[in-house]
Amino acid sequence: MNKIERYVDGILLPYENTHSVGELKEELNNNLQEKLNDFIEQGYDEDTAFKMTVNSIGDVSEMVEEFSEGTEEEQVEQKKMDFTKMDLRTSDFKEVNLQGSEFSKSDIRGSDFTGANLSKAKFASCDLRNVIFDHANLTGANLSKTDLSKTSFKKTVLDETDLSYSNLSDLNFENHTFNGTNFFQSGLKGTNFKNTVFRNVSFKYAYYCHKANFDGATVDKVTYATLNRTKADLTNVTII
Repeated sequence: MNKIERYVDGILLPYENTHSVGELKEELNNNLQEKLNDFIEQGYDEDTAFKMTVNSIGDVSEMVEEFSEGTEEEQVEQKKMDFTKMDLRTSDFKEVNLQGSEFSKSDIRGSDFTGANLSKAKFASCDLRNVIFDHANLTGANLSKTDLSKTSFKKTVLDETDLSYSNLSDLNFENHTFNGTNFFQSGLKGTNFKNTVFRNVSFKYAYYCHKANFDGATVDKVTYATLNRTKADLTNVTII
């Protein structure tokens, strides 16, 4: 191990558990070695060249963050998949990164997405009956016009999720937190929202709100404005 490699190992030691730090280390070693060689060729002695080389490094924490973000974006592009109009019944997608993937008009009945990254994925017009989305990330996902009968959403992230025109009857969302979720014209007969937190959520033209359970829910004023027009029982709702 040369002097540059020892130096890089030292400055990146606090970030050993950071995603892709190994790739950053390799890239940094190569770049710094090239700089060191350039300074030596320009006539600087080795010690001076080394000091000039390491002084050229900026904020290490920012470097790690920027490199990780870039790598994650590349991985997302690689993992985007097109499952349009496929028969995917009882598929195992547990813990899979499918961010931005396309599932529209597919039959996904009985499939398991436990712990999967499904942010910005598209499930429009899918048959999602008996699907497991427990602990999954559905941030910004499109589940409009879907049948979600007996679907499980235990500790699922549903921020900015589009659930418009979908059948959510008898589903259990107790203790969930919804941010920017869209329930436009969705069916909520028997849906359980007990002790749920709503922020900037739309219930415009949602069906059967009067048969959904909002007991103990916490609702911001924007959400309350649309929910109050649906004849829902808001007796035990807290407005924030």
